Amino acid sequence: MNIFFILLSAIALSSALGVILMRNPIHSALCLIVNLVAIAGYFALLNAHFLALVQIIVYAGAIMVLVVFVLMLLNSKLEEQKSAGLFMLVVSSVFAVMFIVHMSKIYGAEFSTSGVASASLQGTVANLGRVLFTQYVFSFEASAVLLMAAIVGAAMLAKTTPERPRGDGERV
Repeated sequence: MNIFFILLSAIALSSALGVILMRNPIHSALCLIVNLVAIAGYFALLNAHFLALVQIIVYAGAIMVLVVFVLMLLNSKLEEQKSAGLFMLVVSSVFAVMFIVHMSKIYGAEFSTSGVASASLQGTVANLGRVLFTQYVFSFEASAVLLMAAIVGAAMLAKTTPERPRGDGERV
C-alpha cells in the first residue's frame, strides 16, 4: 500500500506541475484530469470507493469535459508571453503567504477542536445526501448557478458576428 501512495503522490505532483507549466490550455486541462484521477486513487487507498468513483465520474469526467468544451469554444490561441514584473511576483507571493496562513489557522483550529467526527457526518451516502440537501442546499444550488453563468459567459464571449457586406461590395 505504501508503494501505491508514493506512486500516486508522484503522479499527482507531476500532473499538478503540468497544469501550471503547460502553455497550451488543452494540455493543461489534460494534466488536470490526470491529477483528479490520482486524487481518486487516494480515495481508493483510504477505502472510500464511493468517493473515488464520484471523483472520477463527476470531476474527471463531467467537469473536465465541460472545461475542455469551453476552452475549445473560446478557440483560445497561444498568446505572446509577457513577463510578469517584479511587482506582480511580490504581490502574488504576499497573497499566497496570506492565504496559506489564513487557511492553516482555519483548519488548524477545526482539526484541534473537532477530534473525532460526529456520528451524523460519518461516511454513508445517505448521511452525505442528507447533509448536502438540508444544511448545504444553498451552497449546492449557488454553485450550480455559478457554473451555468460561467458557461453562458464563455458562449457569449466566443460568439462572433458575421461580416456584413457593405453597399459597394466591400466587407466591413
